Amino acid sequence: MNTCPRCDSNETKILCESPVKGCWIMYVCPVCTFTWRSTEPESITNPELYNPRFKVNPSDMSKYQIHPAIALRRS
Repeated sequence: MNTCPRCDSNETKILCESPVKGCWIMYVCPVCTFTWRSTEPESITNPELYNPRFKVNPSDMSKYQIHPAIALRRS
């Protein structure tokens, strides 16, 4: 599996795949919630090329704001 470009976690998972087989795969990191597609440029997908200003230390995750729940759709 891929290493997360943002936090360097090895826990990434496949979130979904394109409806057209083989076009792209979307990955998610359960550690830092970063998502990316396999078609992104290497500056996004490669941890070594990912901009260091946007890197996240997994041990700091508890300091960050919790993502709010998405409200139910009104009918």
